[in-house]
Amino acid sequence: MEIMNTCLGALCTCIQHPTVKEKLRSITSPKDFLDEAERKFQDLKANCVLRDEELVADRPGMQLTDQVQRWHNKVHHQEKENMINQMKDDYNDRGCLLGSCSLNLWANYKISQSSIKLFKEINNLRTEHDAFQEITKTQSPRAVEEILTSTIPVGNIIKLNLKKVCSYLADDTVSMVGIWGMGGVGKTNLLNEINNSLQGGDAYNMEFKYVIYLVVSTEPQFEKLQKEISERLGLQPPYSMKNDIFEFLKNKDFLLLLDDIWKAIDLPKTLGIPLPHHQSQNWEDRGPRYKHKVIFTTREDDVCAQMKADKKIKVECLDREEAWHLFMHHTNEEIISSNVVIKKLAREVMERCAGLPLALKVIGRAMSNKKTPEEWRHMLKLLIKVDIKTVTDIEESLFHNLKVSYNNFVSDTCENVSCVVLNGLKMSVPVYDLIEHWIALGLINYFGNIGEAFDEGYSIIAKLNEVCLLELGFYFNSGDEYVKLHDVIRDMAMWIVSECGKKKNKWIVCGRGDDSRQFSEWEAGNWKETELISFKGINYNKTLQKLLSDQNIDEKGQVSCASTSPRYPNLQSLFLGGYSKSDHMSRQFVINFFPHMPSLTHLNLSGIPITGLSKEIQVLVNLRYINISNTKIQSLPSELKELKELKYFLFRCKYYRGRGVLKVDGLSTLSMLPKLQVLVLYGNTCLEAGDLRLLMERNRIKGISMLVELVEILGLLKHLATWKIRLHNMQNMHTLQFCDLSYKHDEGLMELGITRCGFEELLINGGGVSLKRINLGNIAKLKQITWPAGTLPSEGLLRLTSLYISYCDSLRSLSWVLHLPCLKTLSVKSCSGMEGLIDPAEMQQASSGLPTFPSLQSLSLSLMAKLVSLSTCSLDFPVLSKLTLFECSKLKKLPFKSSIVNNKFQLVEVDKNCWEDLEWEDTTIRSHLASFSNTL
Repeated sequence: MEIMNTCLGALCTCIQHPTVKEKLRSITSPKDFLDEAERKFQDLKANCVLRDEELVADRPGMQLTDQVQRWHNKVHHQEKENMINQMKDDYNDRGCLLGSCSLNLWANYKISQSSIKLFKEINNLRTEHDAFQEITKTQSPRAVEEILTSTIPVGNIIKLNLKKVCSYLADDTVSMVGIWGMGGVGKTNLLNEINNSLQGGDAYNMEFKYVIYLVVSTEPQFEKLQKEISERLGLQPPYSMKNDIFEFLKNKDFLLLLDDIWKAIDLPKTLGIPLPHHQSQNWEDRGPRYKHKVIFTTREDDVCAQMKADKKIKVECLDREEAWHLFMHHTNEEIISSNVVIKKLAREVMERCAGLPLALKVIGRAMSNKKTPEEWRHMLKLLIKVDIKTVTDIEESLFHNLKVSYNNFVSDTCENVSCVVLNGLKMSVPVYDLIEHWIALGLINYFGNIGEAFDEGYSIIAKLNEVCLLELGFYFNSGDEYVKLHDVIRDMAMWIVSECGKKKNKWIVCGRGDDSRQFSEWEAGNWKETELISFKGINYNKTLQKLLSDQNIDEKGQVSCASTSPRYPNLQSLFLGGYSKSDHMSRQFVINFFPHMPSLTHLNLSGIPITGLSKEIQVLVNLRYINISNTKIQSLPSELKELKELKYFLFRCKYYRGRGVLKVDGLSTLSMLPKLQVLVLYGNTCLEAGDLRLLMERNRIKGISMLVELVEILGLLKHLATWKIRLHNMQNMHTLQFCDLSYKHDEGLMELGITRCGFEELLINGGGVSLKRINLGNIAKLKQITWPAGTLPSEGLLRLTSLYISYCDSLRSLSWVLHLPCLKTLSVKSCSGMEGLIDPAEMQQASSGLPTFPSLQSLSLSLMAKLVSLSTCSLDFPVLSKLTLFECSKLKKLPFKSSIVNNKFQLVEVDKNCWEDLEWEDTTIRSHLASFSNTL
């Protein structure tokens, strides 16, 4: 008994021990522990987790601090709530005897211990949370912010360009990409699509930490742009200056998207943007490389070069189908589809937009509520007449937008571009003719010789092409370059010339294909504001009568004026170039309407069917330029000497083989003109020796172009600034030295023609540096073309672009053309003595590393009976795009390397007999050439 009492006493003492007492409680009362853990959890959830989330929700632009966010990640409140629910389920599944009592002591113990563990964990979390001093911070920016774009599905052009950009972004060697093109062509749209395509996390944004989008515009405000960058990066003042931006980004992967830049930007200096690594000095020694990439849009190709873009993407206008789709999206498709006539007119209106997205959008919206064919026909007429102001919102939305392109260049840019229009609204214009127009109108004015004037002209054209205001092309047949205007740019240029539509008749222009009936609608009073009239290639029998409706054409074809006040008192320029094939050519005119144009300064009558100028031309006392080339005039009136202001006289004619030299009376009058600077008689006739001496004495000639038949005349010309010379029927000279062709070896001589002369040798020793075109024909004795010792052909003919050689039977080869740097057109015809184009002895040069035919685009060989080969070894023709072979019966091989299959030919013309006789080591070349031929 005593032992039992002792044991029970010890047991009672043990049970009273706090630890044992707690253990026993976990066995007998698991519900208490479970309830306490749940209470603590709900308190944590309500007063910490949910309160933090509400705090962030109530404060836009804020987020949890990194420390608090890590705490939330540890809480996993949903997981803990699931644990409590599971313990409740375990508690209810124990099996009970009376009420909540259960003999499953092990289950009770496990529930209690789990509850205690959870309780302690929640207590620790609460203690940790209570120690936080800051719960929220300014929200970190997203890697990519979406830009709202059109709902129109992305077209093929954007898809292709987007694919290019993605490949550049993935290429570690490409850091700077320039996207360029004319205004309104869709550059910004492409940049927006680039930005939005990078959304969706690292897998989509190529692991760029930041993608920053900025609109720069014509007059960038760099402080404002810095602020935008700081906000985008989450930098707060005072840590938001460009130095802070630089320090923040230098060790980050970022992509900068710059829209609409007009000049090169020094990114670190103006915006605090670290340069791409390869543009930084000594980047190899700067530790880890981060992805610093820049994509920008601009209207100028030149800006891409200044920004040192690794890759360039030119955004082109839409093709016909994509243009139609875009146009339909912005107009009313239901109206167009409901009427066949409207649909046809809508197509024509769309065509006038020439694939320019901005024009398609603006004009499409303007037509969205037009429901009748009459309204659509009226719009088409307005577009043709460029009376765009009468269409609501188009002037403001379209022309004012594009006009920005002009405002950023010299003040003469508008007239420079508009001069293209003078040659016909729907035509390409030879570069040569365009520069002549600029010289005529005084847009190119200050030059020492005509070569300098053309250099300036080519420079202007290159600049206008760079900013997409002109499009450059190449005539394969003539070897000349040409320019074209985009239809919308053309209309805008005319709109600007008309003082933004205020003076619609200031310039009146009509070309082939234009509706000349519109001129009959103009009121006579409107002619008073007219400063320029240009008719190109239209029916002059009708046009002259409309133009001079108050004048008479007598039985002899003499156009005379009624004795009234001048009808065109302010007219300064009249261009009546070319004539229509529908003209009845037996009806020719003598122009005699000059009294109606007393202010005239520029007169171009080239190519129209006139036989003379009347003596009334003397009233044009302000005339500075006259062009009567390719007319029927055979005599000049003596009254020309009264034109004291005349600087430019052009009277050229085309040379036709077999035709004699045209003799013109009255040419001596020209030597009496005191201010004459440019005289062009090329291919037509020539001045007498005495007249040339008078011009030499005045020392004012900056360019002279004429036909030469006498050695005496040639000797005098070398003392004048020659421009174009055609030597004809000179039989008494065996060697022609180029240094005798131009004044003091100046760089004004641009074109040389030699026909039916007795030269045996041509020595290019100084006068050929500026030559762009050489035409050698019927020089039967010509054996060689040579250079002074120690010089190369490529040094003597640096600018030569076109070479035509025909009927030179003694000429054996043309090895000297192999490395001419600018030669684009080479045509050789009927040279019966030539067996190889390139002499094998000269081929060592070809293997010396110098590029062969680096610029040649057109190669034509015809009627070459003895021609066996072009070359004994393969040559490079990197840009060849037209090949003509005709009646070269002994030619067996073409010297093309396998790389020729990369050339995209415009045309391959080979007669079938010659094609069948050609032998091929590489048949893929044969297949490639055949794919570009219409006859093979």
